[in-house]
Amino acid sequence: MARLESDRGRLLISFQYRGQRCREYLGLPDNRENRRVAARVLREVELELATGKLDYAAKFPASKNLKHFSPAQTDKAERPTLGEFAKLWLQERRAAITPATLYDYERLLETYILPLKLASMRIDAIDDGHVKRFVAEVQAKRTRKGEPVKPRRINMAVARLRTIFATAKRRKLIAEDPMGYVDNLREPKSEVDPLTFEEAQRLLAAATGQDRAVFTVLIFAGLRPNEALALQWEDIDFDREVIKVRRTLSRFGGLGLPKTSYSEREVDMLPPVRVALQEQRARSQLRSEFVFASESGGPLDLTNLRERNWRRLVRKSGLRPPTLYQCRHTFAALQLSRGENPQYLAHQMGHANLEMIIRHYARWTRRPERVGKLGAQLEAEFPQEMPEICQKVAEAEEPTHTRQPSKSLDFTRRIGGAGDGVRTRDVQLGKLAFYH
Repeated sequence: MARLESDRGRLLISFQYRGQRCREYLGLPDNRENRRVAARVLREVELELATGKLDYAAKFPASKNLKHFSPAQTDKAERPTLGEFAKLWLQERRAAITPATLYDYERLLETYILPLKLASMRIDAIDDGHVKRFVAEVQAKRTRKGEPVKPRRINMAVARLRTIFATAKRRKLIAEDPMGYVDNLREPKSEVDPLTFEEAQRLLAAATGQDRAVFTVLIFAGLRPNEALALQWEDIDFDREVIKVRRTLSRFGGLGLPKTSYSEREVDMLPPVRVALQEQRARSQLRSEFVFASESGGPLDLTNLRERNWRRLVRKSGLRPPTLYQCRHTFAALQLSRGENPQYLAHQMGHANLEMIIRHYARWTRRPERVGKLGAQLEAEFPQEMPEICQKVAEAEEPTHTRQPSKSLDFTRRIGGAGDGVRTRDVQLGKLAFYH
């Protein structure tokens, strides 16, 4: 880390470069105005050191230290390690991602990337073989519960490496991106196990009070749990019968923007949702701005809702133990199984397109009714004509009392030798059937 210092009234900066401590005078007297200028120079040097772009000769052309750094050595030393660049990349991304995403990225770096050998290598020395060995190392790791790391988690770490190396290439720290030769691991399909309509009825019949209201909204409005807990009464429009999804609740940063821009949407109220929210208004509107409020007036805690309220209700209703997120899947399955437009459903659930609907819920779509116009047109344009061989076989299969013995054809029991005329005719008839 670079530092700003003063030596006998002269400003200088000191920093570590190529394993050596360097001190460079800026030619500025030590006063308030010059300290502001020196602070800007200091930040530039820190950034160039972190990204490996410090051109020592250009930054300090009169420095006595230049004789220690040959051009080849300087170019080699400018490249940071993967770990150093990954930390810088994450620091730059802080302002553009949500607190929950930031937390997840930090966990991925600290758990899977920074502790391994790959992080200590210079970023320009890493090839696809190193990354593939890194994947194998992570596969060999065990979680705190002693279980192997899931392919989904490994692919998330690989995805972060893709972004990091793409950034390094854009900044010309590497000549070639090694991630282009690294494939994702095959992941098992995500488990979509929604409740049936009868199971949803049983579950809600066993719920009371605020629990009944919140689970009704989750099942029949399709909101993500953290979207439902972030709802405020200003988001509920009873006149237009819509729920405005404008924020989400995170245990890391409180209220924030929804997952994506498409997640900001208006969800139509189905009748049970409208009734549940009208009942909930009498419970919480006067004591909290949140639709589903805790005893203190703040939003409900998602962990408590999932681990206590939901589990208790599932046991009480006698259902199999689904996860809380299956409520959202239940909404999609019920809509599609009753013929709802998939494009409309994608909008209601906050998806950008139909991809997620098709990928996860295709088996619940209702089979479209057949109109049959093309079949009728084809039948009129192409009248059916039975090939000659088929006509003769049909005649041969007529009941014995209606056919003439002389016209009988027996393909299965006839036995003939070479030159058998009947057998020759059989072959000819077979060719005729083939070409028709």
